[in-house]
Amino acid sequence: MAIPAPAILLSQTKANYGQKLGPEAEEYLNALFKAVCDGWKSWQDTIKFGGFAVSGGGVGAWAGSGISGMMMGGGYAMPSFSFKANSPQQVKFTNGLASTLAQKFTAFPSSYKIPSAMFTGVSGATPITPGPVSASMTPAPMTIGMGVNPSGIADIWKSTLTKPDFDMDNPQGKSAALVKAISKAIEMSFQTTWLATTMLTGNTLTAAGAPGGAVVAAMSPFDGKLV
Repeated sequence: MAIPAPAILLSQTKANYGQKLGPEAEEYLNALFKAVCDGWKSWQDTIKFGGFAVSGGGVGAWAGSGISGMMMGGGYAMPSFSFKANSPQQVKFTNGLASTLAQKFTAFPSSYKIPSAMFTGVSGATPITPGPVSASMTPAPMTIGMGVNPSGIADIWKSTLTKPDFDMDNPQGKSAALVKAISKAIEMSFQTTWLATTMLTGNTLTAAGAPGGAVVAAMSPFDGKLV
């Protein structure tokens, strides 16, 4: 699965933070990152892609290409979790990240476009008679497309952490540094783990083929998924 593991996010956060974390802080971050990743998995499962204008031809074996693919998906929701006494500061810290990720992740699918993809399948047409065409997109990495990746997480998250619970402008404060470290870990993992390893697969095409199996600009449904 392309979703980054909680342990990876924790390791990256610790490297970004550059300060020693106490046992309770590390325990909290483990719980936090499990929630982040559980929400990430559920969000990924809502995403579908398709909408390619597909053209091609063939008798028996059929091949073609699609252009202008798009993606759609549901909203990101980080599951709630309980941690020890659920102090107001801890709850505010957690909810601030949850609301920020909901904003940033939810916007990604509609921004993601796939310029082109290959389709292969079979055609029931002959050189002189029409027939049905059934094809599917050749699995491809998400890097064939482009979207607006989550960025600026720290700035939005910090705006939710207000006084008197947090003093995010204090250069000696640890909360601002931790927010920055966590945000950077999530943004890095989105690009270097999720985008780099997730595959686009399963988008299909069913169309009427003209003699010779020609299909011109038939639209693929939104049945593709991410794996």
